[in-house]
Amino acid sequence: MTIFAETDPEEVQFSQRIMQLFDRAEKLSTALEPLIVVAEGSRLSTDDARTPHYAVSDYAFGQLGAAGGCVAALKQMIVRESDETISMVTGPYGSYALIRNAMDAAATALWLLEPGGTMRIKRRLLLALDEVEKANAFRRAMDWATVAPQRRARLKEVAGLAGLGDWKPRKEDVPSMTGILGQLERYHRNAVFPWLAAWQLASGHAHGKQWAYLASHELKAIESTRTETGSQFQVTIRYGMLAGVLLEAVQLFEVAADRYRQLATA
Repeated sequence: MTIFAETDPEEVQFSQRIMQLFDRAEKLSTALEPLIVVAEGSRLSTDDARTPHYAVSDYAFGQLGAAGGCVAALKQMIVRESDETISMVTGPYGSYALIRNAMDAAATALWLLEPGGTMRIKRRLLLALDEVEKANAFRRAMDWATVAPQRRARLKEVAGLAGLGDWKPRKEDVPSMTGILGQLERYHRNAVFPWLAAWQLASGHAHGKQWAYLASHELKAIESTRTETGSQFQVTIRYGMLAGVLLEAVQLFEVAADRYRQLATA
C-alpha cells in the first residue's frame, strides 16, 4: 500500500476527531468493567434469576464488550504512536468492517435490553435459539454431528421454568439488523447519519461493494490510464466520512451501555 501524506486541513481535523471518538469509546469500556456483575436487587439480577443458565446480563455485557473491542481494534489498526508523535495511517479497506461489527453488537445489546423484564427474557431466549441455529449450520459445514434438537428442547424447558407459559421460542425470530436498527432509531440523538444508513454503508464496505467505495472514498483518475471507456483510479479513504460513521457507532454503543447501566444498578 502506497502511503500519502494528508495535506487537507479539514481531513487532518477529522483524523483528530476520530482520535477523540476512540478515547470516548475507551472510557466507556473502562466504566463498564465493574458492572460485569450486576447489583443485587437490580432489574437485570431479577431477569437473571429467572433464566440463570441464559442470563440476560451476560449476553448483553458480552455484546457491549464486542462493540467496544471492535472500536479498540480499529484504533490499533490505524493509529501509530511513538514517544513523540501520534499519526494515523488508513487504507481504503478494513476500517468500516470493524465499525459495522461494533454497530451489530451494540444494536443487539440495546434491542435485548430496551423492553420490560419478561420481554427481555423472551429476547434472550430468541438470541439463544439463533445461536443454536448458527452453530448447527457450522457443524453441518464441518460434517459434525448435530446437537441442535437437544438444545432446542432445553430452551423450551428454560422458557417454562422462567414462567413464560406455553411461549415457544421457535415461533418467533430475531429481527434482521435492518429491522432492529429501524426500531432503535427513536433513541438516536445528534445524528449525522441514521443508524441504519451508517450500518448499511459500513456493511457495503465489509462486503466489498463498489457503491460503498464510491459513496465514501476519494477517487482520483490516473491520467496515464485514461481511455475512451474509462480509467484506473487511485482510491483513498476520507477521514470525514470515517469520522461520521464512527460517531454513529460510538453513539449507539453509548446508548446501549447507558441502558445496561440503568438495569444493572440497584
